[in-house]
Amino acid sequence: MSVRVMHGAKAAGELLLLPLFLILVFGVCLPWLTVRRALGRRQSKPKIIWGPTPIINISTNAAADRLYGYQSDTLVYRPYFITADFTYNLERWWRYPPLALVIPWAVFLWAVLRYDIFHLYFDGGFLNRTLGKPLELPLLKLLGKKIIVSAYGGDVRVERITRTLGEYNCCMDCTQRLVACICDDNLARRNLAHVQRYADSTLSMGDMTEYTPGSRNDLFYWAIDLKKWPFVGVSLSSSPVKVLHAPNHPQFKGTRYLEACIKQLQDEGYPVQLVLVTGLGNEEAKEVYTQADIMADQFLIGWHGNFAVEAMALGKPVVAYIRKPEVYLPHGVECPIVNANPGTLRQALVTLIENPTLRYELGVKGRQYVEQVFSLERVGARMDRLYRQLEGDSAPVGGGVR
Repeated sequence: MSVRVMHGAKAAGELLLLPLFLILVFGVCLPWLTVRRALGRRQSKPKIIWGPTPIINISTNAAADRLYGYQSDTLVYRPYFITADFTYNLERWWRYPPLALVIPWAVFLWAVLRYDIFHLYFDGGFLNRTLGKPLELPLLKLLGKKIIVSAYGGDVRVERITRTLGEYNCCMDCTQRLVACICDDNLARRNLAHVQRYADSTLSMGDMTEYTPGSRNDLFYWAIDLKKWPFVGVSLSSSPVKVLHAPNHPQFKGTRYLEACIKQLQDEGYPVQLVLVTGLGNEEAKEVYTQADIMADQFLIGWHGNFAVEAMALGKPVVAYIRKPEVYLPHGVECPIVNANPGTLRQALVTLIENPTLRYELGVKGRQYVEQVFSLERVGARMDRLYRQLEGDSAPVGGGVR
């Protein structure tokens, strides 16, 4: 069966499902939730659902919620290779086309009856990739749900804005337009306007704030479980010095600049080795990370990734390009990431290669930084304040990273 025929069959099936779906929303869900609210029948704390974008952070963020007494679950349709650690992973059912057609609609109905706060990403919610996508946020609002929409990167980055950010940006080497990022400016504008019309709060970090004006940049919502990422530190006598880089998208991370730089340093006689990590699950990758001396994140995007958070948790020095550190980074705490772009990368690496004590000290500071900013306890506390505010608590959400 051709792709065109399959898409046609899917669209036809959804046209049949949509009326039934709306009947259930307005005939069952809305009356039930209205009566339940009128009777005051709800637990002391709202229930939270994260999804369906299958990034690892939704699992750790849900764990952070649970520390503060929330029932917080995650649901994905199909996980990436990095992790399958989600409360509800529907991949086994998604493999069957008839079920895959029904699942998003059924998940939405189930979720609105069960959860109070929906934490989604800019690339869509549970009805994403269905005819019901434009209806999801309006229906959630109608049903009395709180909506938080966060950015993770590719869901908000567009070419026009990216190319205005400076000499080094993630479009300069891109050959896969519309593959890893939203790219299209008109589409992104419409999506942002739609999200901000219905969402109770929108969250961004780092360079993602450039694409989401009006979003918060003080919650730093990449939680990490430090019990699973214990401090390892670095050796003071490594030779060669291992520079580790884990590029899931090499052309956006500036991988070619790092490779050229390492080759140049080797030719100059520096004892350095590049270790590339690709295609490994999170637990497997962690084992490799522990052996590294320097962690190289990205040199084009202008903001560090979750990789840098994991690296700092292990006590490894991190090199990454932070375009506007005074704007992007949290205030009141020192970030020990060595800031370098392709033009300054060589000197940054030379300094670290020649100074093992500096590598160790930066690793210690990195661990402390993650404890202050990205630990389950700190992220959970910030999210708890946000949830309470959305529920009508007058307590401010601000306070930097505390």
